[in-house]
Amino acid sequence: MGRATIRDVARLAGVSDGTVSNTLNRPHLVSTDTRQRVLQAMETTGYVPSAAARALRAGRSRTIGLVVLDFGNPFFAEVAAGAEQAATDAGADVALFHTGIGAHDREQRLLQRLAERRLDGLVITPNDVEHPLLAVIEQRGTPVVVLAREVPSRRRSAVRGDDHAGGVLAARHLLDEGHQHLAFVGWRRDERYEGAAHAAANAGARLTWIGTTDADLAGGVAVGERLTATAAAERPTAVFCANDLIAAGLIQVITQAGWRIPDDLAVVGFDDTDLVSAASAVELTSVRQPAAEMGSASVRLILDGTGPPRDLVFVPELIARESSVAGRA
Repeated sequence: MGRATIRDVARLAGVSDGTVSNTLNRPHLVSTDTRQRVLQAMETTGYVPSAAARALRAGRSRTIGLVVLDFGNPFFAEVAAGAEQAATDAGADVALFHTGIGAHDREQRLLQRLAERRLDGLVITPNDVEHPLLAVIEQRGTPVVVLAREVPSRRRSAVRGDDHAGGVLAARHLLDEGHQHLAFVGWRRDERYEGAAHAAANAGARLTWIGTTDADLAGGVAVGERLTATAAAERPTAVFCANDLIAAGLIQVITQAGWRIPDDLAVVGFDDTDLVSAASAVELTSVRQPAAEMGSASVRLILDGTGPPRDLVFVPELIARESSVAGRA
């Protein structure tokens, strides 16, 4: 069994994670009876506050850095909300930073600045999971957790969704709906693409790669314009987009062109973010990953501190809606 965590103590004591944190950090805020229950639960579970958590209480910066790729992507907004809640429960703050997809120079400059700061931890979705400055930051005493990316070397902890499985789910759903020519729209041939390619190949179906430099609404709009200019015999009948923003931009253009969804083109997104789902012209089928839970899990890994690197993988779920299933409207 692994080392006990604040969550284990809270569950046994019948209180929130924040109450356990207050018992450790601000006992005057906790009633005597509750404090005794928490202390008893700590003894029963063998919970020992980690070095990282003690550092937070001892007062370095009491701040965990969160570096995301795109402020405009609602997925990262939900991640940040989960991270902030977990940090607040532990008496810490979150400092939010932005780099950009493929913005290697900007990422380099930011990591150089962060290496000089006294952060108590860093959660980051990097362009390069093995960036040498991440090791420098760790060597200076700041634990690093990679978010939404796999770390093949397993040299540092990661919190991520199973992107390959998500790609398989999306493609199989479209195949089950009768499509034989699929397309993947994204900015790189990542695990989501590989999963879709695997499912398509096993079914003897065709998967076309459609690249975009923008991972947002503009990227989807550009792809939609390309598809509406493509002869019907040459274009796919279903599209799997690397995120919901691309899918929403694509839907915007093709519905304005008079296409019927999913009859003329079925569309599947990825992330299942609430904001995009609510704003889309058509209810969007999407592969869901629990963004807020991933954010909070990343912060908890920082707070748990010592121990070997961990690879926390969340299982995705396909949510079928109007954009891919005939008769759902």
